[in-house]
Amino acid sequence: MLCATCHEKEATIHVTTVVGADEETVDLCEECAPPGFANLDLEKAEALSVIGKKCGFCSEKAYSGEMLVSGGAIYWCFDCGTELMSIVGELLKTEQPDLTQPGKEPVSLLSICSDSKFLAWSEAASRKSVQILKERRRQDGRDKDS
Repeated sequence: MLCATCHEKEATIHVTTVVGADEETVDLCEECAPPGFANLDLEKAEALSVIGKKCGFCSEKAYSGEMLVSGGAIYWCFDCGTELMSIVGELLKTEQPDLTQPGKEPVSLLSICSDSKFLAWSEAASRKSVQILKERRRQDGRDKDS
């Protein structure tokens, strides 16, 4: 089978996209495939999958997840993920005000991501936001078993 892009080389990478009941497969050669596809570790990709996972807050079907520093993973549904990101935003505004004040010099994402102090704060803020959300859910009665 020839590559769907160049129509010259043998397709060795087959990418299948499933949306609802629709399924589409694109066959590509290594040169036409997006960077990294040729060396994609399927076992690592499968380990990151949220298929069959439950939200760590409400037990609904998970749609995303975050690897925590402790080596465990927590997954969340759309609603809990939205609330969790709101909490992270609150923490950012209160604990890292220099990054969120209007009128300040723009900060590059690259400089933030390479700043070891910010990365340490980010890990701590992730853990803290999970605890805050769990506590909010207990306090307002959304978690009856806690």
